[in-house]
Amino acid sequence: MTGADRIPIEQVRRYARMNIVAGFLIWGIALAGVSMMMPIMYNTISQDMHWTVSQTTSFMAIKSAVSALGGLFAGGLFVKFGLKRVFVPSIVTVGASTCLLYFVNNLPVYYILAAASGFASILCLIAIQVTLAQWYSGSLGRITGFAMLGGAVAGLVVPMATSFGLHRYGWHVTTGVGGIIVLVFLTLAVVLLVRETPEAYGYTAEELDPGHGKRGAPAAGQPIDHGPEFSSFVKTKQFALLIVATALSGVISNSINEYIPLFIERHTNLGSYVAALGFTIVLVISGLGKILFGWVFDRFSTKGVSLCWAICGIAAMLTFPLAGFASFLVFTVVRGISHGGVVVQAPVLARHIYGVKSLPQVISLLGASFHLGASAGIAAIGLGVDLTGGFTIPFIIVAVLAFVAAALGLRFEPKYWSGYTGHKDAPQTAEAPAA
Repeated sequence: MTGADRIPIEQVRRYARMNIVAGFLIWGIALAGVSMMMPIMYNTISQDMHWTVSQTTSFMAIKSAVSALGGLFAGGLFVKFGLKRVFVPSIVTVGASTCLLYFVNNLPVYYILAAASGFASILCLIAIQVTLAQWYSGSLGRITGFAMLGGAVAGLVVPMATSFGLHRYGWHVTTGVGGIIVLVFLTLAVVLLVRETPEAYGYTAEELDPGHGKRGAPAAGQPIDHGPEFSSFVKTKQFALLIVATALSGVISNSINEYIPLFIERHTNLGSYVAALGFTIVLVISGLGKILFGWVFDRFSTKGVSLCWAICGIAAMLTFPLAGFASFLVFTVVRGISHGGVVVQAPVLARHIYGVKSLPQVISLLGASFHLGASAGIAAIGLGVDLTGGFTIPFIIVAVLAFVAAALGLRFEPKYWSGYTGHKDAPQTAEAPAA
């Protein structure tokens, strides 16, 4: 498509903003919304079904494990079939699997639905992250933050609404209603709002969103470096460290969130409604964290991500003095801000370090490693609580892992970030391969 044939750039930017709206709805309702229901219901499910803590919380452990597996295949699916052809059936599956929790009366069915939801959820998450990373360059962190702000808005409603539903109707009806909302409204949102790539309209992300870094907007006719081929860096040491660090970020963020209501309800004197309130505060404050760390990531790239991981460790340490309402508020605010940053990290890490050419593969593997870490963390904390009778030892380990991840993050080189001032002429294949 020649310059004369292109539609006006403002119209294309409107298409870009439609993707932000889609991301806001998908993240807020289908992904974060459904996931934040489960921790609120764990105590009720455990008591009603006579399951142990580890059996009950294994729902999200299985969901995260299958999400990790799905992430391994997501890149290939998007490349082979196209983003939207995978996205639509995935959102339908998330809604259907949530609806079917209404009929659960045994652990095998409970776990099968967790697996189905996990596989579809990772495809939805990666689809919206890839879409945003293809449409935005200089402000990708902030744009991702605004899109993922849907989770914070849902956090104002879902935990308290879930608590209300549990007390009034029970957990079966509560999940059934949530699934219907996803199945009907979110499927329509994906069909009507999502646009796959600006190249289809003759534009690049650098033209639409050049940013304010050293490179600025590309000169007319100047070729844009879209990054290396996936095969040229997949076996490098930097990529291996990125996968490990991302897996650790799943442990230090999502696994902690799963246990906030249970921890507050069972190990403090604050009660079940304050436990639900704590989870709500974390998710609402995470909205501020998404915007704040989105800006930090745009300004400082991978060093900003490293800072976010370190703050996750501080949040884990703040559980130890948790007793009264003041310490409760400090913990939930710090946990919420750091969680917001972790939510935004994947497209920023993928685009800043490796460019756009391999976005589906890189974001897919980052998602896989993140959910594998979250799954392992959820299962390990649950087992640790059952064995030790408390959260002290599991949360100490989480804090240590957070600082390890932060140290690894300082080693990443964001060669495709608009503010990068180093030299990009050394090929990726020159890196030492991972052992």
